Amino acid sequence: MKRISDYLRHPRGHRVVVALMATTVIVAGACGSEGNDASQDPADGDSTEGAEVVLVTYDSFALPEGAAEAFEAESGATIKVVAAGDSGAMLAGSLLTAGSPDGDVIFGIDNTTATEVLDEGLLEPYEAVGLDGVREGVALDSELGSLLTPIDTGDVCVNVDTQWFAENPDLDPPATFEQLASKEYASLLVVENPVNSSPGMAFMLGTIDEFGEDGWLDYWGELKTHGVKVAPSWDDAYYNDYSVSGGDRPIVVSYASSPPAEVVFSEGERTEPASEVALDTCVAQVEYAGVLAGAANPELGRELIDFMLAEDWQSALPEANFVYPVTEVDLPESFVQWAPRPESPIIVDAVVAGENRNAWIEQWREVME
Repeated sequence: MKRISDYLRHPRGHRVVVALMATTVIVAGACGSEGNDASQDPADGDSTEGAEVVLVTYDSFALPEGAAEAFEAESGATIKVVAAGDSGAMLAGSLLTAGSPDGDVIFGIDNTTATEVLDEGLLEPYEAVGLDGVREGVALDSELGSLLTPIDTGDVCVNVDTQWFAENPDLDPPATFEQLASKEYASLLVVENPVNSSPGMAFMLGTIDEFGEDGWLDYWGELKTHGVKVAPSWDDAYYNDYSVSGGDRPIVVSYASSPPAEVVFSEGERTEPASEVALDTCVAQVEYAGVLAGAANPELGRELIDFMLAEDWQSALPEANFVYPVTEVDLPESFVQWAPRPESPIIVDAVVAGENRNAWIEQWREVME
């Protein structure tokens, strides 16, 4: 029985859609590295005062505003955010305009889709300032690593509604992949479609690793038999179907960092999360940024990527986008209290995912659709 981990060359311990380029949001922007031409002193006659760097990303991205202000103060440039649909739509749309991009930097490509940037002329190589300070295991190797800079990490995991299970004491919250497919949890689980959802793809890859190529499709057949709901996106699953948000499903595929978000976004209405995480179901994700080939402002694009690895940006990430930084910065108390990292998440190799993703999606469709 072959698992994803069997393909790995070295173990370590939000996509196939047509894009409709969406709304543009302009916000004051982030910081540059010393020595870049774009951050020279205005007295030098090469100022970027009033300039704009365009960041193409997915709809749910939240710019860390304080960090953005620091970038503008240091570089003189603002960040214009182009929200381009979910992560799959963002990447597909950018591939369609490769060489004539709608921005300078793209952010939100992850380790399940990273290989799509190869041989497409989408990105230009860049080694970011600060790359030597990222945690072990998040930077990509070889050609991919020269194009994509790691910015944050997250863990896609099953979340459960603690109040719902407290009110149904005869049923314990599921702790493993295997339990999710049993009849006891029939019609209680909602997952995201892996075709166009980043967490949906990560969860599917997790089941392949857990049950192997000989068993994962049977597993999905069991999920289907027992009434799993497949939502088109994380927003749909979490905000429409999950019982914490008023839906009728007390089990959802979400993130290990969802519990602190429930407290922070409640604006004082909650003092404890509504969810807990099944840590044995977690699949690690890494999100990357790259400089778009043909960008109007490539120097500012490189400067922005440098800043995305700097302390201001990395420190703001947890409570802006509810992800983990890739550098060693202090985490906010909400993460310390309610977002424990899984000890042994499933690690998906970007090359393995790229080589097999489309075939696995088609196999999944045959079972589920």
